[in-house]
Amino acid sequence: MVHHDLYQDNVLIVPRWLTALLKGRFDEHCEEQGHNRKHKNLFCLECRACICKDCDDHANHRLLKIFTHGTGRNQSCAVVKLDNTNELLDCSHIQPRVHNGAQVLFIKQRPQTSYGGNNCERDGCDATLEHHNSFCSIDCKVNHIMSVPSNYRNAKWLLNRVNLP
Repeated sequence: MVHHDLYQDNVLIVPRWLTALLKGRFDEHCEEQGHNRKHKNLFCLECRACICKDCDDHANHRLLKIFTHGTGRNQSCAVVKLDNTNELLDCSHIQPRVHNGAQVLFIKQRPQTSYGGNNCERDGCDATLEHHNSFCSIDCKVNHIMSVPSNYRNAKWLLNRVNLP
């Protein structure tokens, strides 16, 4: 099923919820309803907003749990569980990591690592990957597809499988 916002003037665009997720700032404190001491650790798929667990306005909405994954050198990155994300888009060829026993994916381009392997296929990303993966993050996969017009016809492996705003 093709979602209504995948094409505009016959040009493929990224679903609005995915664009909002990729732009999300999960390292900030929530400013809604006096929750300024709570970190934003959820993404509301319906409202396309980064929220904390105490934001009641989203209680009946579909939420995606965001985790913080340490990457060394005092850096941390926002990650999502592979099982939860695979319901929304095809996550093949994105390198998973293990976080608290679960496979997770980096949302945004991840810091460079030092182990051998191939490089991320996104222009400008120097992350090294295990040999069977092509992208270090969801962001890199989306940007790679959108930067190469011939990839548009294969975009079904990127785009959402559920009907979301």
